[in-house]
Amino acid sequence: MDGIKKKMIAMKLEKQNALERAVQYEAQLKEKETEKETKESGIADLNNKLKQAQIECDEIQESLQESLNKMEETDKRATNAEGEVAAMTRRIRLIEEDLEGSSSRLTETLGKLEEASKAAEESEQGRKELELRSIADDERLSQLEDQLKEAKYIAEDADRKYDEAARKLAIAEVDFERAESRLEAAESKTV
Repeated sequence: MDGIKKKMIAMKLEKQNALERAVQYEAQLKEKETEKETKESGIADLNNKLKQAQIECDEIQESLQESLNKMEETDKRATNAEGEVAAMTRRIRLIEEDLEGSSSRLTETLGKLEEASKAAEESEQGRKELELRSIADDERLSQLEDQLKEAKYIAEDADRKYDEAARKLAIAEVDFERAESRLEAAESKTV
């Protein structure tokens, strides 16, 4: 009988220990579930931030593409201006040959030569300015691309980097507009 009582007491102790462990495990399970919910919420927030950063990245890429298109147009205009300079140079040569044979048109021809020289210098200066701006813009675009890469890896910094990229892009656009207006002014002077 004593053996049975001891076994009963031992079984009760095991049962109590098992119940206590079950309570502890349930508490741990609840803690882990709470942690899981917190982490899932954090992951959802990070996913939302990542989506927002990707949207902003797409917007920046669109802006960069627009800037590249504007830069290509500016390059085309610069090429056209160089062609006009070459055409003016050929015209000057013809005018110089005509000067030898025609003294009555000397004054008129000299006036045209001066105008053509000024236009050529202005066009050349405009072209050089456009080249310098193009190099500066390439550097700015490179910096923007580096910032864009960082934004993909660091979602928390995406807003700050987007503002910086947008500011630099605005500067580039202002520079492009200035370059276009200068080019148009140069083109109007050459015409």
